Amino acid sequence: MKYSRISRLVAFIALFLVSGCATTQTIESNICPATVEEYYATDRDFIGDVAHGKLYGNRRSSMTYGYLQLSLPLGHAIGQLQKDDLAGDSLKCFVLRQHKLRMTERELLTELFGKEKRGAAKDILLYVHGFDTTFENAAVTMAQVASDLNFRGSAIFFSWPTNGSVLGYSGDQNNTDWSSKNLKAFLKELAKQAPPKSICILAHSMGNRETVNAFAGLMAEAAELRDRFRLIIMAAPDVDATIFERDFAPVLTSSGAMVTLYVSRNDRLMQLSKNVNGYVRLGGVDGYPLVHHGIDTVDVTNLDNSYYGHFYFATSRQVLSDIYYMINDKLDAKDRFSLSPACYTKDGETRTYWIFKK
Repeated sequence: MKYSRISRLVAFIALFLVSGCATTQTIESNICPATVEEYYATDRDFIGDVAHGKLYGNRRSSMTYGYLQLSLPLGHAIGQLQKDDLAGDSLKCFVLRQHKLRMTERELLTELFGKEKRGAAKDILLYVHGFDTTFENAAVTMAQVASDLNFRGSAIFFSWPTNGSVLGYSGDQNNTDWSSKNLKAFLKELAKQAPPKSICILAHSMGNRETVNAFAGLMAEAAELRDRFRLIIMAAPDVDATIFERDFAPVLTSSGAMVTLYVSRNDRLMQLSKNVNGYVRLGGVDGYPLVHHGIDTVDVTNLDNSYYGHFYFATSRQVLSDIYYMINDKLDAKDRFSLSPACYTKDGETRTYWIFKK
């Protein structure tokens, strides 16, 4: 009897120790940082200071391409934007682990669509950033969004030369005009190689100005490539709303791609841009949001309570989920469970846009 009790005690202790080891192993496996792979195309000047995480500057230059592998910070939460220090503390920052800098366009396209990858036919998510954005910030945002979306295709970001300062706003507008030709050329070569309905574009803020110009130019030059594009997401677009409706909306809708426009009444930067430019911005709301046939307009006012109300495409879990359903499930706004219709009447016509359910 005594021996039996001792045996059970020994067995209990052994089980406790084994369980403790298993728990420790599980925790250790969970804290190993995951990595995100991404490609880039840029017309910024090359710096190449990898040790300090400064790869490209803010001046205009010729096109270069590359590959980055970034590790996620421990405990990264969906919608959490970390610092853009690629050589920083791995506990707090996305850290650059591997890279191929200054690749040629042919080398990039070969990596994406080489013979060994022809069976995959993966989706492509192309991110075009807004103004006052460093190359490093664009890299981190692309990595964060791709990770939060659990995106399984090829993530690419196009980084144009911003001045990296709020005071450089006017210069950045000029830079989008200069850079849009480079983006158009890159889109053309990318679309030539991409499978049908595989390219998803996510443009933010002033990056939309460059994107719509480049896309319109591409459609005028090579309309046969329109079937390569599946999705165009315009987040907080700093674009003249009236000019967009007249000149660009028909081009986007005739391409056959699903087009979604995210707007907010709380976007302070859209209001500032209106004050500077004199006209309502597409990403802002003056009375009611712009609604154009063939474009899903989604009002995120109910979601973003941050001071600027401008970066919700990357910081709002609800918006990221909405983007997820577009990319992965190919759902229109009417079929996405998180959205409710809202209507207004203009020129005798009922116009419907979408708001997030509270």
